[in-house]
Amino acid sequence: MFGQINLENFTGLTSMPQRAASAWAGVDELVGANYKPLLYVGTKPVRGVNHVFIAEQTLQTKSPERHLVWIEVNEFEGEFDLVESSIVRIA
Repeated sequence: MFGQINLENFTGLTSMPQRAASAWAGVDELVGANYKPLLYVGTKPVRGVNHVFIAEQTLQTKSPERHLVWIEVNEFEGEFDLVESSIVRIA
């Protein structure tokens, strides 16, 4: 279904699918924070496909802050672009 996340069978980051690893490569280049992938959630069909990750974000500040973040990277026609990054709120 369009816009619905298709969950990935996940056995650890060493088994991340190649397309997901390629999508994640651009996240490592973001300035101002370091990101550690914790979980590859799966894909979300949109214009192309979004790869969905849960990651640990460490802000590069005097007193580094850590957050759990939801990251979506769009893959369209062989190009990867970050489309969403938000702090995961846990109630």
